[in-house]
Amino acid sequence: MNRLILYIAVSLDGYIAEKDGGIHFLEETSSPSPDLDYENFYNSLQGVILGGKTYRQIKNVLSPGKWPYEGMPCYVCTRQQNYYDPNVQFTSLPPGKEVLDLIYEKHPGNIWLMGGGEIVRCFMRENLIDTYYIYIMPTVLGNGIPLFPAGFPKTDLKLESCRNIGGIVELIYQKNTI
Repeated sequence: MNRLILYIAVSLDGYIAEKDGGIHFLEETSSPSPDLDYENFYNSLQGVILGGKTYRQIKNVLSPGKWPYEGMPCYVCTRQQNYYDPNVQFTSLPPGKEVLDLIYEKHPGNIWLMGGGEIVRCFMRENLIDTYYIYIMPTVLGNGIPLFPAGFPKTDLKLESCRNIGGIVELIYQKNTI
C-alpha cells in the first residue's frame, strides 16, 4: 500500500525552524533524547521527497560533506536544476500527484514528505498526505518558519493517537477519507 507520510517536529508555537532556518531548538529540547521510534519509521520507507530549501539546508548546514539518507531514494522538487548530487534525483515537476506517481512507480510503499510549509502545502492541496506524524517540542520560539503558513487549504484529519514521550507530544493523524 502506498502512503505519503509527513514526519516533522515543530515548536509549541508551530514553527519548524528559526527565522534563519536553524533547528537548534530540536537538539536542545531534552537530554537524553527520547525515543521517537525514528529508526523503525525510517526503516519502513521506500523513498523521500524533499523541497529544494530543505535539501539545501541539509546539504549545506545540517550535514555538510555527508548525505544522511545515503542509499535511500530521495527526490528533490526544485525549479533550480543546476545541481549535481549522486545521492538524489532532482525533478522540476511541481510537488503533487504527478511527482508522487513517478516515485510510487519506482518505489512503491511508504514515502516520507520532508520539507517546509511550501512543499507540504502543495501536497495538502491535492489531499495526498495519508499520515501526519507531528512532534511538538516543549519550546516556544516566538517567531520562525511556520509549518502551516497562510494559504493552506482547510483539511480535516482523524486523530489516530496522542502521547507524551519525554516531554515531547507525538500526534499521529490520518487523512479523513469521508
